[in-house]
Parts: sequence; C-alpha cells; structure tokens
Amino acid sequence: MNNPLVSVIIPTYKRSDFLIRALESVLKQTYSPIEIIVVDDNDGDNEFRLATAENIKSYIEKNLIQYYKHDFNKGLPAARNTGISHANGEFIAFLDDDDEFLPDKTRLQVDCFLNNNSNVGLVYGSFIRFETDSNTERIIRPKHAGDLQTVLGLNHIGPPSMVMCRKEAVVKVNGFDGSFRSREDIEFYYRIAKYYEVEYVSDIIMKYYIHPNTMSKIHADKLLYMVRFIDKFNDELKKPKARWSEIQERLGELYAVNNKRQKAFKTLLNAYINNPKRVSILIKAILAVLGDKIYKKIRNVV
Repeated sequence: MNNPLVSVIIPTYKRSDFLIRALESVLKQTYSPIEIIVVDDNDGDNEFRLATAENIKSYIEKNLIQYYKHDFNKGLPAARNTGISHANGEFIAFLDDDDEFLPDKTRLQVDCFLNNNSNVGLVYGSFIRFETDSNTERIIRPKHAGDLQTVLGLNHIGPPSMVMCRKEAVVKVNGFDGSFRSREDIEFYYRIAKYYEVEYVSDIIMKYYIHPNTMSKIHADKLLYMVRFIDKFNDELKKPKARWSEIQERLGELYAVNNKRQKAFKTLLNAYINNPKRVSILIKAILAVLGDKIYKKIRNVV
C-alpha cells in the first residue's frame, strides 16, 4: 500500500540563515513521500528576499522544494495559508523557518492518524523547547487528547511546527485567521477541535527554538490578540468554568505585565471566582496592583 503524501509548509521571513536547517530536517525524515512548500513572506526584492532565494537556489534547481513569494509581508498566518492553497498532501505539517523536525516525526504522526479513527484532525507530540540565549532546553510532554472542545482556550498543544493536520480538517476551518499576528495557533487549534478529535504521540518529534526579542512588544502583542481571541469566541469560552478561569487568569497576567493594574486585578478576581479552589490566583491579583515591574520580578516574567 502506498503511503499518503504529506505536505510540509515552511513560511520564512528574515531568517534565511536558519531556513537551511529547517529544510534539511524535512529532507532527513524517515518517511516518504513528502512535498516541501516554502513561502517567502519577505517584502519585494529586499536583502532578505535576495538572501533567501540565494540560500535555497540549489533546492529549487533540484526540485526538492516548491517556492512561492509574497509581494509584501503578509504575516505568518497568511504565509501558511498560501502554502495550504498549494498543498497536495492528504496530511499537512507546518514548520517555522527557525525550528526543526526530528527524523521520525512524519512517520510517527502519519502512523497515529492511520491507527486512529477518521475523525482525528490533528496530531501533536512531545517537543524540545530550546532557549538560545541561555543554551538550555526542556522537554514538553503532551497531556490532552480526544474531544478538546471544552479544554482549549490556552495553548495546550504547542507550536505549529509540531502539529500535523488532516488536510480535510484544515480546509474545513479555512486555514489560519489572517487577522491574528499572535495566538494564531490556538485560534486555529480551537476551530479544528470543534469538528475533529486531537491525538498525540509520546515521542519527542521536533525542536522549538526560543530567541531573545523585544519582550515589551511581545507582551503587548500577546495581550492584543488574547483580547481579540476572547472577543471572537466569548460566549463559547465561558463554559466550563474551569476553562474560563484559566483564560481569565492568563488575560489578567498579560494585563499585569503591560501595567494595566485595574484591569489585571478585576480579571484575576474573575478568574478566582470561577475557580475558587486556586487561591494562588488571588495572590497574583494582589501582585498585579503593585505594578508591572514588581509583578514581573516576583513572577519571574521577562
């Protein structure tokens, strides 16, 4: 029996130096057949576009990859959607240009799909989270499987570089929401879980790299898109209470690190009301009133 085709979509933006590592990790997979789709999300023919094209020139000439260019930067969700529109595989995997697959990732995830019922729409697994500034790593293990409609609200799955989806499921939910520049992953997973079950493999299947960045901007972006996510699915997210408490707790923390003290306190209090067994939420609410600098220091948020 022929193996089903897997499409691996790699969006790239200003990281041509990492892209080769990502490409090679796909080419070293123990599974075949795989088609690799690279989507260049750089602006026009600037230095990053030219560097990307030069670095992958040999891969294009050898027909190892498909290469598509955006005329201007559209963002990660849009780049993934461009890849989806060109994907021919029964299954679709995503790989950010600075991450890498471990050799058995594709085989393990396809096997998981084939050994489960056809209503499984997404498979994830264990992964290595590598902090590049401190050169440290830790393994993140999966915890949730099955019907996750009432579980997802925060990202309990992991980075998109780790997931594989049934193409049918990706098409059904119309891919990624391009209006999200952050939290686009959980927003996507949340919609998948409305129609399909989620499974995982226990094996470590990819390496996820964390790079130092302008954290103040990242915190601001996370807050903006957390609010947008809640606004989009508000009534759905309020039940069960445990899920709503978890979402409110995370939102309250984001308000706190962005120095929005009143909103942080009110939101964290709401989180506690929905889950009064977690007294630690009240402690966070008190810390939030003291301001972002103290909150970040005590909560060890960088």
